[in-house]
Amino acid sequence: VMAAAVADYRVARPYREKIKKKDSDLELRLTRNPDILKELGEKKQNQVLVGFAAETEDVIKNAQQKLQEKNLDLMVANDVARQDAGFHADTNLVTLLFPDGRQQSLPLMLKEELAHRIFEVIESLPQFHKLEQ
Repeated sequence: VMAAAVADYRVARPYREKIKKKDSDLELRLTRNPDILKELGEKKQNQVLVGFAAETEDVIKNAQQKLQEKNLDLMVANDVARQDAGFHADTNLVTLLFPDGRQQSLPLMLKEELAHRIFEVIESLPQFHKLEQ
């Protein structure tokens, strides 16, 4: 389960010393980090891969694209633009996306309760039961 995303970008050239303040602006060059979940999806054998898509627009469309591109068994789509859900709230409102096109919208609930619900869904996946054999 890849819940906490690695940053999409990192500083291209980190400084070893303190950067002194100057009168001019400072430009920071970023470089793309590897997509760990995509790499895992490409190598997937006897695993169940679950991803989380924190989106601010076209939430379902973007999450479905990630589900397919990363070869996932479940995608948890999360609209982080909402005031009552996402990063700055104790509650979350998500839609679960499955490779066969099914969607399951969950009601607004505490994040701890949501975690339990997600694990229940994972345990119900046919891929999960293949791992037990």
